[in-house]
Amino acid sequence: MQSVQIRHDWSLDEIRDIYNTPLLELIYRAATVHREYQDTAEVQVCTLLSIKTGGCSEDCAYCPQAARYNTGVNVQALMKKKK
Repeated sequence: MQSVQIRHDWSLDEIRDIYNTPLLELIYRAATVHREYQDTAEVQVCTLLSIKTGGCSEDCAYCPQAARYNTGVNVQALMKKKK
């Protein structure tokens, strides 16, 4: 996989050009970049098995199941990831 350089030096004209680009063109460009770095045949599947067990290590900030919140729910261990 290639290393991607993140830019922080955008000019106002470059930002304006992106802003004024039609939505479907932006989607096409994003999909092209995505295909360059990701296997399009692979799908990541996530499932919420038990959303009331607390102590989630992801800490999504908006989710009350994050470990940082004291919800009064007995925390249960997360399942082991299959290899």
